[in-house]
Amino acid sequence: MINIAVLINGSGKYLELIAPLFKTWNNIYPDVKFDFYLATWEDSIDYSQLNWIESYIRLKEEDCPYDLKKHPYRCHQPHYSYTLFKANELLNKDYDAILQTRSDFYLFRELLDELILLYKEKQVGNNIIYSYTGSSLHNGCLWSDDMFFFGNRNTFNKFSQMFEDIYIKNILPEDKRIMHIMQAEYLNYRNIYNRSTWSGGRAQIAQGLLIREPMRFEPDGAHTDSGWPTKHPSPLQFKIITEDLGTEWLLTKGNSEKARIIFETTDKE
Repeated sequence: MINIAVLINGSGKYLELIAPLFKTWNNIYPDVKFDFYLATWEDSIDYSQLNWIESYIRLKEEDCPYDLKKHPYRCHQPHYSYTLFKANELLNKDYDAILQTRSDFYLFRELLDELILLYKEKQVGNNIIYSYTGSSLHNGCLWSDDMFFFGNRNTFNKFSQMFEDIYIKNILPEDKRIMHIMQAEYLNYRNIYNRSTWSGGRAQIAQGLLIREPMRFEPDGAHTDSGWPTKHPSPLQFKIITEDLGTEWLLTKGNSEKARIIFETTDKE
């Protein structure tokens, strides 16, 4: 049996929409078991009622050793890195691999298959981590997406120290603390190779989509958050597709492309 810990950290936004999919993961593979660990900021959801969670912690800003209230508005880098640190702390047993992801990310079956295959092919080891894009250069700094990271326990023990090293010990300058740049630069600092999941020679696989607020799909330039591609679902769209087609359909190989077309061609609200 392959045992994988799934770390879900951050805001906890849209967990109620994605939770039915997470619950279904343990029905997919006869030789894989997923344990879910959540570290998110306090909200109205009662996690004690979620029986698919192995362990969780609800966080308050005032408990963070870095003063989050003085951090610039809409800059969530310390929030992200602190919740990753707290999620990794929750792990209470040994695991073959660790998958860190978000509560607003519809992770496709194709990607889940690929991550498990990487482990079975012995491609998961010390000082290597997998993400959607891997690391690339962006205006002179390393850059990485943040929809998921996948590696072994040793690698995540290093990666999860990002909060302490950056916001307590100040090992990275301000220009490298921007979201996406921060993760890539820190992985490089820790000598961890951040590799893309579709750069290994196999055909590019479908990865996943983010649930986005309807206002984000307004024309590019309308406001700071506008211009998102319509392939991503709104909360209403994701709720409807789950109710109409079910979680098993959403996690069936080949249906991710059909879901994307539905999201592109139906109303966002």
